[in-house]
Amino acid sequence: MSQPKTDRDEGVDFTDIKPVLEGLSFPITRSELVEQYGARELGRTNVGSITIEELFGPMGEDTFESADDVREMVLSQMPRDSVGRQRYSDRGVSNDTLEGTGESENESF
Repeated sequence: MSQPKTDRDEGVDFTDIKPVLEGLSFPITRSELVEQYGARELGRTNVGSITIEELFGPMGEDTFESADDVREMVLSQMPRDSVGRQRYSDRGVSNDTLEGTGESENESF
């Protein structure tokens, strides 16, 4: 059994909102988007969800020309905690991290 395909980008889950974005008639203003879809939620990594209204409500008036424009604005306005742990890497320890700590870059397992 295959897992449903998700649409995640920078800690934001666009899976449920993607059909809405693809069905919009463009151009659309921010206030029109909030009025029509403000209650729709966007999932975020480890911190729950946020509605379109919560995200776009306090902004000035913008006009979006495409679904990609809306996506870019969502990502630019998303709170920092949406992407999970800041400065996290599973790639190992970098030299920058070790500077001044006296720790060796080589680890023994």
